[in-house]
Amino acid sequence: MEHLFERQARLNLMKRPVRVVAYFFLIPGLICAVFAWFMTSIASVFLPIMLSCFCATAVAREIVRLRLMKSYLTPTIYQQTVQKVARLTIIGYVVAGLIYFVMQSTPSASGYLFGIFLFWVGGVSLSVNRLNRLAKQIDPAYVTMGEIERAWWKR
Repeated sequence: MEHLFERQARLNLMKRPVRVVAYFFLIPGLICAVFAWFMTSIASVFLPIMLSCFCATAVAREIVRLRLMKSYLTPTIYQQTVQKVARLTIIGYVVAGLIYFVMQSTPSASGYLFGIFLFWVGGVSLSVNRLNRLAKQIDPAYVTMGEIERAWWKR
């Protein structure tokens, strides 16, 4: 029962900073989206801007989570749970963004790079899910980023 209270305390600790980070990156992206919807001349710029905002938001959320949980958890639990998942997530988003931008800059190889992009995203997603399950076994009060976002939207 105690881990449920601990889990709720972690959710309450993480909701506000994650929301601030998401709004800081996504609001400018949405403003660009509205302009791109009505002006076709900048529509080709819209997808790279939104992908950049999405990747930057995800990386910034993980960095905020790392900073908050480092002071909240013991060093061994932190290294075995939050740090492993955050590192893989950050690397996954950065490499996916780089693959996308290389794909856009080389039109002749975009089909192959799109396959690599999908394979990379799928592999990282499966790895993060596996690490989240292992982290929950190590620390029953472990909170995934998905749970933080669901709690954020419920308010």
